Amino acid sequence: MIVMSKINLLAVILITTLLSSCGFHTPIKNTELNAVIVSDKSNTFAIELKKRFNQEAVQNLTIQIGVEIQKQQTTSYTTTNTTNSYTLSLSVPIRVFSAKQELLFSQDLKASKHLNKITSSQADRLQIEESYTQLRKTIIKKLLRRLSKLDEN
Repeated sequence: MIVMSKINLLAVILITTLLSSCGFHTPIKNTELNAVIVSDKSNTFAIELKKRFNQEAVQNLTIQIGVEIQKQQTTSYTTTNTTNSYTLSLSVPIRVFSAKQELLFSQDLKASKHLNKITSSQADRLQIEESYTQLRKTIIKKLLRRLSKLDEN
């Protein structure tokens, strides 16, 4: 019985040593990230971003969202001169401040997407709207990753 518990203890120590030596560790800081979002009331990006934060929790950051810039570039035509594909891009100017109003970063976050074989004008508009929604989500993910890295420091 004593021999078996010593073997178990040695196994636990060995596994713990191996895991800690390869960089595995529990997160040091596990606080929830919250921010005050400052923008125009009709800013679609800011509305989507607010959904990712708990507005009733203590706010440790201030995020200023500028007007999003949507660009749509036609990349090819068919023989009937109708658009066949687009390159869509979305750019959002963002400034992040700490609770002490120190500027942590200021940058235009960007994302782009290429659409092929658009057929009717109704499908065209719906597909473009959905693509801009996806681009917004991509930029929000980039921003949240950047904010979580700031929070680690």
